[in-house]
Amino acid sequence: MEIVLVNLSSKISSDGSRLISALLKRAGYHVTNIFLARSNPFIDDKNELMQLNQILEKSHLVLIGVYSSYVSAAIQITEYIHEYFPEIKIVWGGPHCIAAPEMALEFADGVCFSEGDESVVDFVNKMDAGEDYYNIPNMAFRKEGRLIINEVLPPFKELDSLPYYDYDLSDSYLLDKHLIPLNKKILKERFACYPFYKPAFYFLASRGCPNRCTYCNNARYISIFGKNSIRFHSVNRIISELQMSLAQFDFFEYIVLADDDFFMRPLDQIEDFAKQYKEKIGIPLGLAVSPNTYNSKKMKLLVNAGLRFIQMGVQTGSQRVLDDVFNRNTDVRKTLKVIRELAEYKKSDNVDLLVDFIIDNPYEMREDVYLTYKSLLELPLHVIVNIFYLTFFPGTPLYDKAVRDGYTEPFGQKTSRLRFFTRQGVAIRYQKNYEMFLILLIKKFRLHCIDHQFRYRRLIPLAVFRFLGIKPLRAIASLFPESFHTFLLKKID
Repeated sequence: MEIVLVNLSSKISSDGSRLISALLKRAGYHVTNIFLARSNPFIDDKNELMQLNQILEKSHLVLIGVYSSYVSAAIQITEYIHEYFPEIKIVWGGPHCIAAPEMALEFADGVCFSEGDESVVDFVNKMDAGEDYYNIPNMAFRKEGRLIINEVLPPFKELDSLPYYDYDLSDSYLLDKHLIPLNKKILKERFACYPFYKPAFYFLASRGCPNRCTYCNNARYISIFGKNSIRFHSVNRIISELQMSLAQFDFFEYIVLADDDFFMRPLDQIEDFAKQYKEKIGIPLGLAVSPNTYNSKKMKLLVNAGLRFIQMGVQTGSQRVLDDVFNRNTDVRKTLKVIRELAEYKKSDNVDLLVDFIIDNPYEMREDVYLTYKSLLELPLHVIVNIFYLTFFPGTPLYDKAVRDGYTEPFGQKTSRLRFFTRQGVAIRYQKNYEMFLILLIKKFRLHCIDHQFRYRRLIPLAVFRFLGIKPLRAIASLFPESFHTFLLKKID
């Protein structure tokens, strides 16, 4: 049985699809991997898809790993295959399907809406044998016009029993205008992306997140399982797989552990990891932390092991929004305190800190937007700031609320074709006000400071930005019409 596995993530690492590929190969199946690691989530030319014909002609099943940001490409590929290769079954998996399986079944023949470690191979075995597969747990199907949504298995716990992520380059392709066989040169180029711009190997060493944020598909996992299910690969397994990957690809200059929060691990595990990583891996390390799990002892161990990049989500400077809108159990004051401590490691150990904010939220008031601006002013200038536009991902609690409140359209045949989930480059939609202008202004200033080795810092003191945020100026700005603020926002964004 010939299987094609398509991954739509902009990152070519794509742990999820590489694991499914490894599981299927271990079960004896031949898998062709196609990656659409590209910045543009849309396929603008049908001729691009036609290049897949030589592969599809020999295939029986296509599995597509879908992220909501790239769902339009998933639909384009699915409809193309249904039209020209109607005998091929198409099954979606990935974050979009976990959050919104019913919506995915508008397009796909089946979906894996939970973890696929046990279900996907079972499904393929039954399909290959010509047996009934419509009752496979963790999967849902469209059959004769009706939906079949099966039971959910408990979270898979034995992570170390899984095969290593599949980085075999044979029968692996990149589709980016042209269909190109993957090789080490292409991998090296595609792994060199923001924020390192040097080849960085991403590795997922755990599953689960301690947070229950309403904008994230992890909320769907919690609703499925009834709790946060945190599971870890053992330290020995992590080190062993990293060693194998670095032996295969000697061009990586960073290792990035893609866990939602590496500091969730107990201290003894971090001690063991730090010791082994320094002895056996020894290249710069990146990972994520949260203000709730940060621990200075863990931090010092990891810095000594080679930690040179750490990321943390702030999301907003408003405690009200964190509590009432995002359901994010973090304290703004504690978060800023942790940021100040982490920022000190830049001076002592050259550790870069990147923090994430979410803006243009319709549930914010102007004062909430100002509090985010105020938080940005408190950050040391060498701290890297990621600013994202709020996106309502289907199946998340915040998406459901936004649909009810009329802030977004329901996902479906119509809206899926719009630039609906990708906010990059999209104009401010909800917060067309002076406070949002200030956020974009300080963002641009910070970028210029970093790009020009902080020369702008001497020319424009931060006191100027504090002055721009004083109440009298904000009150005067509120008298101007929305069209005026829209003009300012377009000019600066």
